[in-house]
Amino acid sequence: MNQQTTKRRPVKLLSEDTVRRIAAGEVITRPAAAVKELVENSLDAGATEIKVEVKTGGKNLIKVSDNGIGMTREDVRLAVARHATSKLEAIDDLKGISSFGFRGEALAAIAAVSRLTIETNTDDAGPGTRLEVEGGDIREIGETAHPLGTTVTARTLFFNLMPRRSFLKSDNYELKLVAETVKNYAAAYPETGFELVSGGRILLRLPGCKQLKERLKELYDRQTVESFIELKVDNPLLSVSGFLAEPTQARRFYDVQAVYFNHRPVRSRVVVRAVYDGYGPVLGDRTPNFLLFIETNPSRLDVNIHPTKQEVRFADERFLFDFISEAVRKALGIRRSEQTGVDEFLYQHGLETGEGAGVQGFWQVHNSYILAQVTSGYVIVDQHAAHERILFEEVTSRRKQVSSQGLLFPVTVELSPDQFAAYERIGKRLAQMGIETKVFSGRTVVVETVPAGSYMGKAEIREFFAELASVSSGRAVPEIELAKLVACKGAIKAGQWLSQPEMESLINRLFACQEPHFCPHGRPAIIKITLEELNRKFGRT
Repeated sequence: MNQQTTKRRPVKLLSEDTVRRIAAGEVITRPAAAVKELVENSLDAGATEIKVEVKTGGKNLIKVSDNGIGMTREDVRLAVARHATSKLEAIDDLKGISSFGFRGEALAAIAAVSRLTIETNTDDAGPGTRLEVEGGDIREIGETAHPLGTTVTARTLFFNLMPRRSFLKSDNYELKLVAETVKNYAAAYPETGFELVSGGRILLRLPGCKQLKERLKELYDRQTVESFIELKVDNPLLSVSGFLAEPTQARRFYDVQAVYFNHRPVRSRVVVRAVYDGYGPVLGDRTPNFLLFIETNPSRLDVNIHPTKQEVRFADERFLFDFISEAVRKALGIRRSEQTGVDEFLYQHGLETGEGAGVQGFWQVHNSYILAQVTSGYVIVDQHAAHERILFEEVTSRRKQVSSQGLLFPVTVELSPDQFAAYERIGKRLAQMGIETKVFSGRTVVVETVPAGSYMGKAEIREFFAELASVSSGRAVPEIELAKLVACKGAIKAGQWLSQPEMESLINRLFACQEPHFCPHGRPAIIKITLEELNRKFGRT
């Protein structure tokens, strides 16, 4: 038998350069992470105007300029050294930091993985300082003409960490993340002016304003923002303020779900779950827009559980969950007793959820069928057929325009001559059914919205237009056939996993239909199995 041998390798200390790159790579994971750090530095410096410029999604150029207090030459020299800071003197000081961080933390990390230039001045009357760093090593330092404030330029991100650079996504994707980062801070600091430029093209220009709602209207859909419900609750341990979507305005896809701790945008599963808990069953299978600003003593927060500080942990997360959930309920005017309404509704229609019902009331079989107990046995619901019926009645029963939900990324479809001819005949009716479109050029159509509550993605939209011509009759498209097509393509698919709240909402909405037992094409949506049938099959009778 051959015995495998392993070559012994001695333990070695990594070089300072390798350590520096690894540490920097944990903080600066992509262009958006560098933008985040630099914008935070500008805010900490008291800037009232911040300009972010990028090229190729930030891969080749990130430039952040501000009118903050600037840095002295000695500050600049130390800022690119690891573990240099103006905010800390001892480890205990970490508990009391109320700002985002310190230039020495961010700049050293960015400098280690890019070709960095810092231009800064603390006084308009005198010369400023220019510092050039490559891969963490200072190449040049001297005087320069620069107004009060700081400009940091990072070129060729990860030029010395090619494996990390190769993992970056497309320019458009990286730019989308950069834009989201700028929007996050623009929402938290409405009094600060922000500008985002990509490849010389202005994507965002947001002058400073006094009211948060005015800033939100510049960032998100105006109608969505105007329908927001304001929330504000204070407690000795923490306070929360912000805006929530009115339950009827919740849609399948949300525009914004943002959580801030002490004005720092973070990810917090506890807060998000608490918001949904506050809404309760009134949401159904929809998702709400919300922005929540939570203020608390920095000593109660651990912001160092992740290198990028995008996640935080509150000292008492159970209290945090209960506090946010109750605050949401109060703002929306929802009483706890109202959350039992779904059970009462189902009971009235012969459905029983039994003990432990929003948890054990429904079962999904092969991600296609929903089982629910009724007084005389059980029912099996075809989730696709059921949702088809729901959407069909919503589209056909309303005389006014159907509510729509915006697509995160509009879908572009190239139509055939027959399809485009059919589209031209029904464009206005599509808008009334919640599908808002526009002609881009030639026979290219851009779809911007779909009916609220539908599951219409890119594939379903293309299928819809492909089948559109087949339902056309001469120069007309029958209204009912068009509604059936919209319902079919927008319905939940067989094989799609549903959560308990989603199943509950689907059953709830189905039994509110005029004809819940069949889909628009005549297939059964519900099959009922009586207790007698079960007993007979098991030989009990």
